[in-house]
This record gives sequence, C-alpha cells and structure tokens, in this order.
Amino acid sequence: MSGEKFKKGGTGTFPAVILAAGKGSRMKAGVPKPLIKLLGLTLLERTLLTCREAGISEFYVVVGYKKREVVRHIKELMKKYEMSIKIIENPEWKKGNGTSVLAVSKHLKSPFFLLMCDHVFDPEIVKKFVETAKFSDICLLAVDKKIDRVVDLEEATKVKMEDGTIVSIGKELKDFDAVDMGLFFCQPCIFDAIEKSVGKGDTSLIGGIKILAEEKKIKGIEAEGEFWIDADTKKNLKAAEKLILSSLIKDEDGYISRYINRKISTRISRVICNFNISPNTITIISFLLSIIAALLFVHTQYIYVLLGGIITQVASIIDGCDGEIARLKFQSNPFGAWLDTVLDRYADVLITASITYACWLIYENVIAWIIGIAAITGFILSSYTRKEYILRYNKRWSDDIMSKLSRRDLRLFGIFVGAILFHPLEAIAVLAIISHVSIIWSFIKERC
Repeated sequence: MSGEKFKKGGTGTFPAVILAAGKGSRMKAGVPKPLIKLLGLTLLERTLLTCREAGISEFYVVVGYKKREVVRHIKELMKKYEMSIKIIENPEWKKGNGTSVLAVSKHLKSPFFLLMCDHVFDPEIVKKFVETAKFSDICLLAVDKKIDRVVDLEEATKVKMEDGTIVSIGKELKDFDAVDMGLFFCQPCIFDAIEKSVGKGDTSLIGGIKILAEEKKIKGIEAEGEFWIDADTKKNLKAAEKLILSSLIKDEDGYISRYINRKISTRISRVICNFNISPNTITIISFLLSIIAALLFVHTQYIYVLLGGIITQVASIIDGCDGEIARLKFQSNPFGAWLDTVLDRYADVLITASITYACWLIYENVIAWIIGIAAITGFILSSYTRKEYILRYNKRWSDDIMSKLSRRDLRLFGIFVGAILFHPLEAIAVLAIISHVSIIWSFIKERC
C-alpha cells in the first residue's frame, strides 16, 4: 500500500512525533533537555520549526522528565507560532525512549515522522526526507554515509545496509557503512516491533528498529544536506552551533561577503539571536547607518570622508546580519527580503549621490555628475538585471566572477577603500565600470 493512501497532516504530509521525555543527563545543563538554548531557540523549538519548514503542520510531543516545565514551554510555542501540538505524557520515560514511542500508539494509527528533540538538522535534510517518505510503504531511516563528518562517531548508532535495506543496527557494530541520523518515517508496525523488543528486555527505540531490520521492514535513505548532529552533550552543542553558523555562508555570496563580512557578521548574529530583535529591525539599522555615511560624505574634509567610508563598511556587515538572523530563527519571509532589497537600493543611491555632490563642490566639474549617474544606474541595474533574469528564465543566476564582482558587498567595500585613500569619486567610477561591464557580459554570455 502506498504511503500516500494513509491520512496525512494539514499540509499534505504526515504528522511528526518528537521525543522530548528524556532527562539529558549527559548535557548537565540544569534544565530539561528540550529547553536548552541553541542560537536563540530551544532545542525543541528548533526541531519543531525545522519540521514546519519541511511542510509538517501536525505534531505530537512526548514529555516525561520535568514535564510541567516542558509542557509550559510547549504551550508558549503553540501560541507563538500558532502550531497544532498534542502533548503526550510518558510516565515510563525512565525505562527508555522506546516507551515514549509506545505512548503515542493510542493516538496514531497512520504513518508518522519521528525525531529526537536533541538532533539538529539542516532543514534541507528534513525537507528531502519528507518528500521521499511520501512514496514509501515501509519504515525509513535517514542515514549518513559520509562517516568522516559524523561528530562523536563512537557514540553514534551504526547501520549496515544491503541494497538499501537495513540489515543490522547498533552502537556496537564493527562492520557498518552508514550512521543513524535520528530521523525516521514510521509505519504503524513500529509499535509491534517495539513491543517485541520490550518483551526481550530492550526498551529502547533502537531495539524496535533491530526487530524491523530482522523482518526487512526498514530501509535507509541517504540524507542530502549540509549538516546534522546529535547535540546530547555540551561539546556537541558547541559543535552544532559552529555547524549552523558556518551554514550561513551562501554559495552566492560575493568575495567580500564570504571572506571578510561573514567572519564578522556571524559573530554579531551569534550574540543578537539571543535577543528579541527582528531581521527587519536589523535591516532598518543598516539603512540608518547608510544615511549617516551619506551625510558624512557630503563634507569635504578627510576625517568626515574616512568616517563615512568606515560606516559604509559597517552598514554592509550589519546588512548581512538580517538574513542570518532570519535563517537562524526561521523568520525568513517575502516582506523582509523585499524590504531589504528596496532599502539597499535607497542606501546605494544616497551614498553615491552624496559622494558625487561633495566631489562636485571640490572640482566644480560636470564629470563628477556623469560618474555619479553612471554609478547609480550601474548599481541599480546590476541588481535589477539579476532579478529580471531569474523572473524571466525561472532559473538560477550564474554566479561567475563578473557576477560576484558586481555584487553589493564589493561595491560598499570599494567605497570604503576609496574613502581611506581619499579618492571616493575615483572608487565609484571604477565600480560603475565593473557594474556596467558585468551587465553587458551577462547578455553576451546568455546569447552565446
């Protein structure tokens, strides 16, 4: 029977069961493991939002240790995110996580996704796993075959597969070709398997999975995505933080953004993600800094020009934080991206116009205005050309050398360098040439 014939959650996919009943003694945090913070979000909150981004809208959270604190937090999350979460109490949580899965058996008779609240995933991994599970009529387990990237391999649950079917699983395995990632797609037969395992004295979830492996009722699906980690110790929690922050560096980042700005902006985002500061607020702060820089550039003395250049580069770094916070806290939305794009263009125009005006006051030559107009049109059109291409052709923009050279991070850095050298007009002249050449190059490349 196809998995799609079973009842699905509200968005066309299956519900998710999240195990949050354990004590998390290895963490030694003083609070229940689901409530431990990771880059501004609790582990449970991050798991729920990762699943929601993958299209899951119905959740069952199993609680046990310090259940009152955890339940209170769940109710806060339900209100904050308008989520549908059913709380399942497991009075036998001390016996093992298999009992937490069994606690759900009275509430679910159809397939479901199963996750641990202390496993942190690149959202893309969960998205692709969810898409794959739609077409499965047996249990699935996400596995990682890239053994070298597994953190704390000694404590990891190893998996041996034959033609995609899991034949053995356990921490003690010596012969293995993958690692269990703690992301499951379960058919109702999982409950019978755990019951059999409990009858043999093993109350763990893996005990039930071993039964399914013996009966050839579970397959391994190699995960596609950047990172995942079992954050069940303080050391692994720190590693999870590094993995998430490093994932903020995007392939389409320009050279300055990748090698300079991100090294600073991610450190700033790491701090401010713990406060209630929205990405849109950061966007506006960056824009206000650009206005200050523009006002400074109007003055012709070196100290003002230098300060204008420094603040321009600071604004460029802060401009990267809005997107980082949006991704860190799952707050990305079309309005925020739109606001950022529009204010960036306003900032570019203001800074360039103020440099042009100041240089005209010094040289009293129309060439200053010609350079300024050429720079403004180049800066605006390089962004417009990129977005129009994506809209018209419905495919990704090619990030070649010319494309990266025309990006905003290099423009603002170029203005910063020009201010240091006290030649801001010459800087925007060079940047204008690069912008227009890149636009022309994009047409030539497409036609050829």
